Amino acid sequence: MYGLYRIVLFTIFDILKGLASPFFIFIFFIIYFQYYKKTEVPLKATIISILYGIVGGMIVTVALIYLKIYIIPLEYIYILITSLLLSIIDSRFICFSYGGSLLSLMSLVFHYPKINITELMIVISLLHAVEGVLILINGSSQKMFNIFNIKGQIKDGYEFNRFWPIPFVVFIGDTMIKPFLLFAILSYGDFTIGRFPRKKTLETSLMLLLYSSILFTITMISPYKFIAPIFSLLAHELIIFINIYRERSNLNSLKSIIKGVNVTGINSKGIGKELGLKTGDIIVRINHYHVKNSKDFIELSQKSFNKVKIEYFNHKKGLVKKKYRGKKNSLGIKIS
Repeated sequence: MYGLYRIVLFTIFDILKGLASPFFIFIFFIIYFQYYKKTEVPLKATIISILYGIVGGMIVTVALIYLKIYIIPLEYIYILITSLLLSIIDSRFICFSYGGSLLSLMSLVFHYPKINITELMIVISLLHAVEGVLILINGSSQKMFNIFNIKGQIKDGYEFNRFWPIPFVVFIGDTMIKPFLLFAILSYGDFTIGRFPRKKTLETSLMLLLYSSILFTITMISPYKFIAPIFSLLAHELIIFINIYRERSNLNSLKSIIKGVNVTGINSKGIGKELGLKTGDIIVRINHYHVKNSKDFIELSQKSFNKVKIEYFNHKKGLVKKKYRGKKNSLGIKIS
């Protein structure tokens, strides 16, 4: 127990020192930018993600020490850079299961870069076990109400977008006396149709914990090194496919209810007119703020804006997102 206490203590010190590094600051802005695109308070979401990520990093560090995993930091710098580049294509590709698996297969086929695939797959399985736990306790935080058009059916629900930077300490050398701080980034992008976001995060968490357990087992017992990275890549995509399939299969059993306020009139000099809102449209969000009823809207309609984003549902066009930038003006929208 005393040994575990010392490991945790030194891990905290190393992680706190690493938070001031230029590399971590770069990761901070990457995550902030992801939240900036999707949430109303990106700084708060980023700070909360960092705090949870530190706890996750401590868990990974302790597990690596007890499993006696020795790591070459250069391998993980390759993976992190690859993951960041892949995230430009789609934010979900920032997950290490993609960058790590692709580099492992490249190493097997082309013998470059040199990567210890067994240890890498163990780290990826541990990271996903931690991700499963983080989704369970923090996955529904900053969830966003949204309207989805799936197979021509309009349904409302929630969208999840969470990112956790995981700073973890590894040790180089046979005697494990040289600590080295590395960073991983875990992401959770998902959606659910209906009113049960906590149920969805619980299901996803359990699937990731199962995925992590199977990947760890395959890595430890399989004599063929290519099986683990292929499983890591395909099984991760399978989880995403299952989530989407389950939501689509539930379409017919869920009633379409769009929460918002009905537009009954438009002022000819207001922002609403300029953005093209019509009588009969349903306003669902203003500046990321979900407008559920007339009380929510009245608080916003009393203000003047020189920059505003309005999301509304039009029965012909579906969900429409419009931005206004210009002189300060009122919304000029009447509702029922």
